[in-house]
Amino acid sequence: MSSKSIQAPTIAVTGPNKGGTAAWLFTALSVKLAGGKPIRIVPNEFDGSLNYDGIIIGGGSDIHPDNFNKEKLPDVKRSLFLRFKENMFYPMEFISGWSNSSYDKERDEMEIKFIDFALEQGKPILGICRGHQLLNATLGGTMYESTLPLLKKTMRIRSPFPRKTVIYTQDDSLIADIVGDDPIKVNAIHSQAVGEPAEELKVTAKEKSGINQVIEKKGSDIVLGVQWHPEYLFYMSVQRKIFSWLVNKSANPQISLSKIE
Repeated sequence: MSSKSIQAPTIAVTGPNKGGTAAWLFTALSVKLAGGKPIRIVPNEFDGSLNYDGIIIGGGSDIHPDNFNKEKLPDVKRSLFLRFKENMFYPMEFISGWSNSSYDKERDEMEIKFIDFALEQGKPILGICRGHQLLNATLGGTMYESTLPLLKKTMRIRSPFPRKTVIYTQDDSLIADIVGDDPIKVNAIHSQAVGEPAEELKVTAKEKSGINQVIEKKGSDIVLGVQWHPEYLFYMSVQRKIFSWLVNKSANPQISLSKIE
């Protein structure tokens, strides 16, 4: 046995210049619990270095319209009573209604470089919420600018706690290999969503409303996008498995999923 200790794989975790502290701390915790070394990457401090063992494209602000193809949706009238219920049941919906939608093109451009690098070099990559959407958009898939027309007369859930159930849409999928065959409970903090998947990708899980919740790269076990925020659900073993998959694959891309706990 070598006297040298095995080094933890380095995991780049992208984020914004301002804000995003909670997401970073919980993501860093999840990576550390899985045995990885998280490294925060923000546009102002990005020096062009891309060669990390694994990559997490994190959540945050909406993607700029210049960086995705818009999926058309019909106009849907949603009653004031429905919006009132959303605000009452989910305070994050009320708070978001008073905040202005913002874009971060500098972050978009940095994260697109990471996505291109990961795909070209065979680096494991996890897209979370915004990152899930940007992964699809970068490869040519479409996006819904808002989930409200998809929900129609159903309340939009916006909560860091597990309030939704994700069901698998394919018998054979990476997400099922990682977390198991049973439907999983997830949270929701997003307003945009993945539309049609890019040609290289496939949708392997949805929620009841039809919103796409998981995308994967066809024929690959190192590319995954999830619409929810597993980092905020670190207390659930099923969610920690997602980070264990990324860290273990980053340490050894050839490792079998059956050996990842």
